[in-house]
Amino acid sequence: MIVWGLSDLHLSLARPDGLEAKFPRRRDQTEKIEANWRACVDRDDIVLIPGDFSMARDHRDLQADLAWLDRLPGTKVLSAGNHDRWWNGVARIRKLLRRSQRAVGGDAIELPGVIVCGTLGAPYVAEDESHTVAGRDSRSKVSLPQEITALEKALAHAKELCNDDRPIIAMWHYSPFDRFGRPGPCARLVEAAGASACVFGHAHAVNQWASIPQGLIRGVLYRCVAADAVGFHPLRILEIA
Repeated sequence: MIVWGLSDLHLSLARPDGLEAKFPRRRDQTEKIEANWRACVDRDDIVLIPGDFSMARDHRDLQADLAWLDRLPGTKVLSAGNHDRWWNGVARIRKLLRRSQRAVGGDAIELPGVIVCGTLGAPYVAEDESHTVAGRDSRSKVSLPQEITALEKALAHAKELCNDDRPIIAMWHYSPFDRFGRPGPCARLVEAAGASACVFGHAHAVNQWASIPQGLIRGVLYRCVAADAVGFHPLRILEIA
């Protein structure tokens, strides 16, 4: 069984929002994602989607995107992103999901061979540069202290569920590092918790994803799985025996 990651799909099947016109690389993105997904993901695999799954305005608009996702192979795990305006708490979202879909939001879930936890997250700006980039991501309207508390709870829940050697994977929408590649509190928490991997997205430009540290760092595998950054193709994270 393989665990994959792919975020920032920005689907809008109920109300096409013109992303393809604004960003040429997103032309025919839904067809590209589906073809790439079916080419590599097996029905027993897991696909992690750390945020910005859908541009839906409400739960009614969301239905078309969930139905599309359900038709694809594998178990899909969703967490919130800054564009997921329909996300109004994980308890409510779980009631909407199809059989092949799961969600995490400040907590953790058990899946065959792996524990998955996560939360929306928030951008990290180090104190020594905060004066130069103040308000850089003000549209996200998220609080780093609040999201760090949610991540602490999620990791604690994951460790409660993990009474064996199953890997723990954390989902966090934003980069766990600042723009200079220095680790933020998210990275420090997932490392201290002994997580095996942390998947994130939010990076839409080459100069963003090219500068984010990735790979095995202090015992944690960090992977940016934003669709733009990985060519609209699920990225292999772990293989579970």
